[in-house]
Amino acid sequence: MSGYIYGTLEPKFNPFDDNYLTEILEAAAVAWNRMKHPSTNELEDQITFRLAGRIANDPQFSEIPYDVIPQCWILGLNGERLGRLDIRIKHRHSQRDYFAFEAKRLHVTYPKGKFSTEYPTYAGEEGMMAFVEGQYSTGYLAAGMLGYVMDGKSDKAFSGLKKRIESHRTALKLVTGSEFVESDLPYTATNAMTGTHLAETEHDLQTHRLRLFHLVLPVRQLKAKIKN
Repeated sequence: MSGYIYGTLEPKFNPFDDNYLTEILEAAAVAWNRMKHPSTNELEDQITFRLAGRIANDPQFSEIPYDVIPQCWILGLNGERLGRLDIRIKHRHSQRDYFAFEAKRLHVTYPKGKFSTEYPTYAGEEGMMAFVEGQYSTGYLAAGMLGYVMDGKSDKAFSGLKKRIESHRTALKLVTGSEFVESDLPYTATNAMTGTHLAETEHDLQTHRLRLFHLVLPVRQLKAKIKN
């Protein structure tokens, strides 16, 4: 990790600076590599709880000055529940909105053997669109999508998401020239699991532009035991 020394933040503190974004995305990728990986039928929420728990409690990340809150409700003025962030991350010394992840499983095999890529869900109303025009579209200049690739085929998932997003670029309000490509963020993946991808898209929300990161995380496939 970066090893920054944190204390009182300067007034010009920008929570969406590349240094802070890099630290959060790197922590998520490294935590994924260190945690116990899900079974093929494990549900999305449980996977996300374990990932958040690893970031919040692993000694590897003891110097990171963030509060990691899984399944965080976004509330309206009268307490109405507007939506639920899979993971909300805030700097402990700042009151400003910071960063949020929305997680989706990809390449899912359902009971009775039905297989689904889940690309439409990832790019749809409960995925990317929640940041583009849904309940999470205000307050965030940058946010993240987590794609849990349940069969471990992350390269294939990366290509599939790219095609899905490109074919829906108008609805997703992609900025002209922006596309789903590997991010230029100075992101350190040395300790991330092989096959991890970090992509980035940019969206014009009229009030501001949203920088959306896509962390594609392959599920580690258990090797079958050889019987003697």
